[in-house]
This record gives sequence, C-alpha cells and structure tokens, in this order.
Amino acid sequence: MPLYEYYCADCRGKFEMFTSYETSEGDIVCTKCHGGRVRKMFSLFASPHGSSGFDDASYDDGDMDGGCSCGGACSCGGH
Repeated sequence: MPLYEYYCADCRGKFEMFTSYETSEGDIVCTKCHGGRVRKMFSLFASPHGSSGFDDASYDDGDMDGGCSCGGACSCGGH
C-alpha cells in the first residue's frame, strides 16, 4: 500500500498516510486537528543513485548483461 503525504490548511500541518490510491483521492481528514481542508502533496521518492554511494557503473551482481562491451553495466571495455 502506498504512502501519501498531505497538507492541512486548517492547522498548516503535514502528515503521512498509508492508503490505497482510491482512498487517497477521497475526502481525507487531518490526523492532527481533524480538519477537512486537506490536500495531497506531490512527494518525491529517494533513488539509490547518487548521494547514497550506489553507483550503477560499478555494480555487478554477476548476472548483468548491461550495455557495456564487457557484458557488465559499465563502459570500461573489459571485465
């Protein structure tokens, strides 16, 4: 079940809720003040690429057939 983030205009608070897509589009009540002026926020999700240290070019699980001439996911030309 997805996690949705909401903003309440009544208390100016943010909260998260695990709910189905259908329910997330309905009338949501603020979990803090029980107000009804709630809107779903656009949330970004974390990607394992970049600051976490995960590097697609150096990843090799032994079964990858990436775009590299060596058969891996890099462009090194050898394995």
